[in-house]
Amino acid sequence: MSVMASVKAPMERRDTLNVLIALNDSLKKTALEVLEGYRVDFAGDISALPEMVRRNHYDLALLEGDLDTLSSVKAADPRVEVMYFCDCRADEIEIINRGATYCLPASAASERIRECVDSISELAESRRETAVLERLLSEKYTFAGVVGKNPRMIDIFNLLRRIAPYYKTVTITGETGVGKEEIAKALHSVSPNSKEPFIACNCGGLLENLLESEFFGYRKGAFTGAMADKAGIFEAAGEGVVFLDEIGDLPLSFQPHLLRVLQNGDFRRLGSTTSLKARCRVISATNRDLSKEVKDGRFREDLFFRLTPLTVGVPPLRERKDDIPLLIRFILDKFQKRTGKKIFGVSRAAQAALISYDWPGNVRELENIVEQAAILSKESFIRHEGLPEQIRECGNKKTFASLTLDDLVKNHIASVLKRHNGNKTHAAKELGITRRALLRKIEKYDIA
Repeated sequence: MSVMASVKAPMERRDTLNVLIALNDSLKKTALEVLEGYRVDFAGDISALPEMVRRNHYDLALLEGDLDTLSSVKAADPRVEVMYFCDCRADEIEIINRGATYCLPASAASERIRECVDSISELAESRRETAVLERLLSEKYTFAGVVGKNPRMIDIFNLLRRIAPYYKTVTITGETGVGKEEIAKALHSVSPNSKEPFIACNCGGLLENLLESEFFGYRKGAFTGAMADKAGIFEAAGEGVVFLDEIGDLPLSFQPHLLRVLQNGDFRRLGSTTSLKARCRVISATNRDLSKEVKDGRFREDLFFRLTPLTVGVPPLRERKDDIPLLIRFILDKFQKRTGKKIFGVSRAAQAALISYDWPGNVRELENIVEQAAILSKESFIRHEGLPEQIRECGNKKTFASLTLDDLVKNHIASVLKRHNGNKTHAAKELGITRRALLRKIEKYDIA
């Protein structure tokens, strides 16, 4: 049997936390003082706890007593955060290992309980925002593994769709770390030859005397150490894609060899007299201004024109900061799949700092920072204090972080309401929130 306590919330966000209490009368009284305004259920029968948790999807459960109770609650719903009260400090490690978020003494002061509740409330809000972001990622703002809602990124996605069936050569430009190779892979994945190989080569990472054999292959005996025939990347790619990263680093002496392939469509293996047909498409990428390289005599003009009939310019992250909340969610999703560690999101303060930072290393730097914070986090979401110092400092500056996320949430709620012709009950069900919570958000975001 359960009883619901519903008291007018002193703060707007408090009704968003669903709490289950299974405590003795003394602890229950203290807890209720802290939990005023939250939606609270009481469990009168311990054996009924797992079913209540499965049915109601609580954000927080306050428990005491037998550790098997804790285990059964976490088994019923691993997402529920547990505040466990115990007088025996020696059991604290075991309690945490069984899944409790906090282990507190039965004599804990209400201030300490309130700190823990506020932390879990922030986590619950982060999870709900995460759900919105994940829907946006799956429905609208992911293109073949590339994330973006910024208008410039949407323009890029539309351009890739248009050129995918027809292009022969494309050059992608942008600063280091913006995701040029990911754009290249996205273009290949929506092309008619998407099942063919995608072979990447870093033009700046090869010795000059190895370029010809790497690009075109060689015949057995062509040079000392050539013990067998070897295909180069243009042959191995077949009808797929050769991706030439850092094309601006290609030595001037080798550029005529690449030009010949693009111009005539054929090449020879080193040591061979037989010409082979180049059937692949070529995508190049550079962080340099190739037109300036041409003027300075470091890049051939004729090769420049062969490589750049179509150019895709990828903006730096500092110019599309409205993409950062989606990118964080995308990065954390990949991290969870790879490691199994569940990180549900970031706190508002952490997000504010991440958006304020200028990201000289672009998306690559963001991915490294978020993954580092996820690895080091002791909780299931990333806090401001878990970020590197240079980023934490940005959190103290004026930022539009809340505007960015609020804009995403507002637009998504408005689109769901429109899809259900204004039916708030149906819209709330799709959003995964109560009708009452939806009404508050409609008021908060001034959704007509």
